[in-house]
Amino acid sequence: MTTADPPAAIAPSQLTRLLSGRLEDFTRYSGQRSHWLMDVAHDICDPAEKRGTLKAWDAVQETWRTVDLNNPLSASRYLYDVGIGVTVSLSKISLRTGMSVTDSSGSISAMKERVHGRDLGRCWVSGDIYELTNSHVCPKRMGHHLFRTIYRTFVSPPPPALSINDERCGITLNPLLDRLFDKYEFGLRLVAQVSISTFLIFVIDS
Repeated sequence: MTTADPPAAIAPSQLTRLLSGRLEDFTRYSGQRSHWLMDVAHDICDPAEKRGTLKAWDAVQETWRTVDLNNPLSASRYLYDVGIGVTVSLSKISLRTGMSVTDSSGSISAMKERVHGRDLGRCWVSGDIYELTNSHVCPKRMGHHLFRTIYRTFVSPPPPALSINDERCGITLNPLLDRLFDKYEFGLRLVAQVSISTFLIFVIDS
């Protein structure tokens, strides 16, 4: 990703790799259409304004070409190009342990109860009613101000009192899905309804 048009001859290895996987890993979710990859790229990089375009690396011509979003995905290297003057922010997974451990009192406990009540005591994905976990969409160490910034990017201007302990920061999952969600190995996105998307994209090997 760059804040200017990438030079035609720049190799994919010189850019930031966002996601990768085998073609078969995500054709099951994409309907084999490039439009799906574009949607997921927007979700990760620019969810509110969706300013980027999708390009694919042409190894023969050694240049990037704009992708027809109705075309099927192929074993290619794709670029999410945000254009000149556009900057998007990406977060890095923290490997620190113990920084977001849930306590059993105060606002965190109240948040857990509100999330459990809202989700009717069921896992969002499996519908399980046993061994549930209140999984945090935004880590508590992010803090109130940064969470409000994230909320503005993904949703709309936040209410003034919106805090990291709001139930909008939590979802109910079973422990297996919580572990995957916590490691960013799967995510949820709204299409016509909530569906699972495994994040294994962007460098597609044959």
